[in-house]
Amino acid sequence: MTVPPGHDNAARGDVYGQLVQARDIHNVTINAGEHAAPPPGADVALDPPRPATTVRGRDDLLDVLVAEMRAGASVPHVLTGPGGFGKTTVAAALAERARVEGRTVFWVRPGNVAASMIEVAVELGGSRREAEEVRSTRHLAMRWVWRHLDHAPRPWLLVIDNADRPEELDPEHRPGDQLGWMRASRGGFVVVTTRVDDPGQWTPARIHRVEPLGGGSAGTALADHAGLEGLRGAGELAERLGRVPLALALAGRILATHRVLFPDARALSAHLEEGVDRLDELAAPFVTGEDVDRRSLSGVWDLSLRLLAEREPYAEPLSQVLAVLGPNAVPVPLRRLPVPVLAAGPLEGLDEVGLARAINALVVHGLVALGEHGGETALRMHPLVAETIRAGIDTTPPLRIAEGLLRRHADHDLLLEANAHVELGRACARIRGDAHPSVVRAAVANLRAVMLSGHREAAEEALGALVEAAGKDIGVTHPEVMAARHARGDALRALGRIEEAEEVFRSVHGDREAVLGPGHPDTLSSLHQVALVAGLRGDLDAAERIFLDVWEAHVGNEEELIALQARENLACVLMARGDHDGAEEGLRWTRGMWSRLLGERHPRTITADYLSALNAAGRGEHTRAGALFERVARARAEVLGEEHPETVEARGRAERSRAAGGR
Repeated sequence: MTVPPGHDNAARGDVYGQLVQARDIHNVTINAGEHAAPPPGADVALDPPRPATTVRGRDDLLDVLVAEMRAGASVPHVLTGPGGFGKTTVAAALAERARVEGRTVFWVRPGNVAASMIEVAVELGGSRREAEEVRSTRHLAMRWVWRHLDHAPRPWLLVIDNADRPEELDPEHRPGDQLGWMRASRGGFVVVTTRVDDPGQWTPARIHRVEPLGGGSAGTALADHAGLEGLRGAGELAERLGRVPLALALAGRILATHRVLFPDARALSAHLEEGVDRLDELAAPFVTGEDVDRRSLSGVWDLSLRLLAEREPYAEPLSQVLAVLGPNAVPVPLRRLPVPVLAAGPLEGLDEVGLARAINALVVHGLVALGEHGGETALRMHPLVAETIRAGIDTTPPLRIAEGLLRRHADHDLLLEANAHVELGRACARIRGDAHPSVVRAAVANLRAVMLSGHREAAEEALGALVEAAGKDIGVTHPEVMAARHARGDALRALGRIEEAEEVFRSVHGDREAVLGPGHPDTLSSLHQVALVAGLRGDLDAAERIFLDVWEAHVGNEEELIALQARENLACVLMARGDHDGAEEGLRWTRGMWSRLLGERHPRTITADYLSALNAAGRGEHTRAGALFERVARARAEVLGEEHPETVEARGRAERSRAAGGR
């Protein structure tokens, strides 16, 4: 179950991470393979690649590039961005304008840039004999080539496309130093396209970041590729695909090819609900050839991660973990990536420096964006990137790491946890099967976050269905099913259905005691809830007796979660009996423990402040109570939202306490 509408945090922004390289062009290359020099007499492709459709949404960027080209730029220009965002298409559109203006266009692709550049000089009048003489000496070849480019008889445009390994432009210096194959020249205009969004590599070149298309342009581009004007549902499908040009191109060609299956964009969008990887499956007939890595969603991410793995081996497994933790563009705070939990399985050996390097590599290649959310540093992954990476996870170690991270700071970030557990469950189901206990565990964690977010009725209903289905599959006394039953009891209690909750907790406690033993933490957790509902029914004696049993069962382990809850609730029993001075000591102690163990922002710490505020009000300390209630309201608003019922309730109590204190 996902967070209900209005709380899904769906991505609509333009800056996230790396996606797929648009290849809507008839590619023309002038270079040979990586290990073979071009044969003598090889032709240079003077015609630019031609976009297959009208280039949409790039007019402003193209106007800037054309103006710089005409003015004679003093530095090269670099188009950066994730694969598939349309860098090559922008360069191809610029090349078309250059050709119309009478410029000679040279188009160089990666693999053997040096050989290609030598062919450029030959095309400009350099002799074949001189070319062969300089070929084996890199610095000599560079001077010879650029001498011809600087003194070319007419202006030219040089595009070095897909320079995803900057060292190919100069193995000894930064490309931005302009000592290698990327230089500014009085003879023409140089444009480089690359996934490497690292100013440190390219400065002082002028960098242009190519983003996803705008909403209107994306829908129109999709219709262009489909060959259908007024395509029904084009805007919705474009949003589903993150407005990423390659995804739009693939979807458009699928619509053009399979009109019987998909009469409009809505039909294809519905087909993609089961996974964006279906886009590649349908596009397979026309995503072929040597450049397939750059023309399919899965291929482009594989290519990006292979490039990263050459330098940062931890980048790929970290990207898989982040794809689970941050679906739907949910920001992942850096505090949720503690190295002791991360450093397992494929990330074994990771340290703080290695984590920083891996994150930087993912940011530079556009797979994630680094920014600020809620006053703290966070990573955000484009939803289509995350979905594509998750679809490629075929082993459980990254999932175990993600689950460990979610468990480490449970209840800190409810939106993140609700969304992450959904995707964790889906991935586990794909690998292990729908009935595997790990799938049930993820579903319970998701629904707990949904319940804590305020959607109690939806959570209780879903938990009831989960218990029924999982009980049939793996048994009602399986630990994960008993955990689901326990969680349903929590939802019933939160809804005020106390008698039903008590029945559930007593049943779960009996089964856990028989299966796990009376001293097992889960058994004691259920016993604690039996005491809690007894207190809510007004049976304070029974509640006190059971809470005390739970507390005493943790002698020597007083920092355990259930022990602290029992100690806190013993103080609440005293408060309910009117012994506010006696309650104060226990509330202060447990509040300090929650803060130390879980942090100031954790819901349990916030609840401890709420209980202290209630006790202060009972003691007649209305000014202190008002300040505490206000602090609780602010904290709840930050974690749960301003409109959450618990936030509203705390604000109301703050106002009433302030009014009482003013009398």
